[in-house]
Amino acid sequence: MLFLKGFVLTWPLCLAFLAFFAAVSATAWAVPARKGRTVASMPVFHVFTVLWVAAMGVCLTFVDAPHLSLSKETIDWLFMLSSFLGIPLTIPLLTGAVWALARGVRGERTRISDLALVMLAGFGLGCAASNIHDVAWCGIITHGYTQPFKAGYDLVAFATVGGWFGIPEEVLYDYATLGPCAAVLVFGELCVSAVCFARLRRDGRADRAA
Repeated sequence: MLFLKGFVLTWPLCLAFLAFFAAVSATAWAVPARKGRTVASMPVFHVFTVLWVAAMGVCLTFVDAPHLSLSKETIDWLFMLSSFLGIPLTIPLLTGAVWALARGVRGERTRISDLALVMLAGFGLGCAASNIHDVAWCGIITHGYTQPFKAGYDLVAFATVGGWFGIPEEVLYDYATLGPCAAVLVFGELCVSAVCFARLRRDGRADRAA
């Protein structure tokens, strides 16, 4: 099955992904929080909500491939950046707004370190959702990872990073290869989010016990 073969062909890249997510998770878990630094909750909620609506509106506009006076390649890049990176980048604004609202309705200020953890967790979840789409889409176009399907310039970023690890371009420019690597990303992103939520729970318990 090409899905498993993809792990074998790209194992240095997959290990690098896992090492990166392990480092981010360790940082999120271990870096000491500055508990004295807080911000007013409701202004954060209002600002983040406005920014989220505006950013999401822009991303969805470009996802719809608007009829702009731009080249097809430019429109394609706007679509890819908006759908695969732009939308996940808006999720931290939403999670931060909801967190600040929850604190605000209780008359509490929002600790900056907690807000950062919530937003990082939201970004991880948004990226995981985007990469789950990649795993599924690649599976569909390769008929369940049973046959290769050559990719185009849409995988140039993936191929560039893979090239740093000596992986041949003919391997990287294949949706049957992208799918397994995207699965590794999903795992890493969910781990980062889980660690962030666990850190929030740990800090909350410590605050209540103090």
